[in-house]
Parts: sequence; C-alpha cells; structure tokens
Amino acid sequence: MSQRTKEHFKRKRKPSIFIVCEGRNKTERTYFNHFKERTAPYNLHIVDCEATDISSMAKKADSIFIEYQLDLKIGDRVYCLVDLDLEQYKYDKYVKAKNKYKRIEIIPSNPCFEVWLQYYFTKHPKVVNSSQKAKEETARFLPSYTENMDVIAVAELSLNKHVIAINNSEIKNVNYPPESKVIERNPYTEIATIVAELISYTTERLA
Repeated sequence: MSQRTKEHFKRKRKPSIFIVCEGRNKTERTYFNHFKERTAPYNLHIVDCEATDISSMAKKADSIFIEYQLDLKIGDRVYCLVDLDLEQYKYDKYVKAKNKYKRIEIIPSNPCFEVWLQYYFTKHPKVVNSSQKAKEETARFLPSYTENMDVIAVAELSLNKHVIAINNSEIKNVNYPPESKVIERNPYTEIATIVAELISYTTERLA
C-alpha cells in the first residue's frame, strides 16, 4: 500500500480509542462498554491487561500504537487506567511510566476507580485510607455495590449525569494545590478526561 493510500485511509476512518484496564477489574470494562455503539463516531476498544503492575500495563498500552498503526493527529488515543491505592511505590511507577511513554495517556485514580463513580452522586467524596474504604463509600450511593455491578445500567446514568460527574470531579481537582503530587490528592481521579472526550465526539455528531 502506498504512503498516499495509507494517509487517505487514515483520513476516512473513525478515530480508534483504546482503554487498557487491569484484567481483574471488571468495573471499568463494564462501565466503558456502555460507550461502545455501532453508530458511534469512534471505534472504542476495551483491553484487559493480565498484569496489574503499572509498568507492565503502560508497556502493553504503548505497544498498541505499533500494533494498530495509530495516529494521534486523527484522534487515535490509548488510555491506561491505573489505581494508585494510596501507595508511594505505585505512584513512583506511575511517574516513571508517564515520563517514558509519551504517546499514551496514563489515567490515575487515587485510591481507585470508584472515586469517579462517587462524583455522579456527590461533589465531595470523602477522604479514605484505602481502596476498600473507597468501595464502601461507593456502596453508600449504590446499595449492594460490587465490582461486577453494571453501574450505568443500575443507576440509569444519562448523558446529563455524565456531565455532572465531569464537572464535580474537575471542581474538586482544581482545588488541590498545583504543586501537590497525585499521591497526595485524596480522593482524586482523571477518568473525566476519557468520558469528556467520548461525549464530545458524540455531541459533535449530534450538533
């Protein structure tokens, strides 16, 4: 295939968005699967990574760029979701991976992804001392919450509620001192980055 043909194909195809999750974390996969629609203006792929180590997950995410010949210029993205669990050694690996792999976006949550879910229901998630406590806090808003729960379906989370969660998390995040490290921010998550992008593609199509 000539270079010209390759470039023409890239311009014609939808952006590809990959989200790499820990294989054991079903919450994230179930959540983001709701954004996979045949008519969506992007191709969304949820990738389970058997490794739970941040370094290995980031390496896996970076390899996707080569395997699928992705291009940032046309909107292709690879996100790697990592839970810091309030642990310094995980934060150190996150920083190292973030500095090493520039073409992927490593999305941290501290202590865990469940912080993001809480923003659908509150502007002020509580400070907790473990990921388990964060999950228990999530159960206050979602009775009988488990990591296998289809949160979007159970809570009937609409586009408007996604926007509310994005706004709540962004307001919280900007109030942290800019010089503070991510590991010092509790609770904290950057999941809004992905959700906002997915929503923007959809709203642009509907405009």
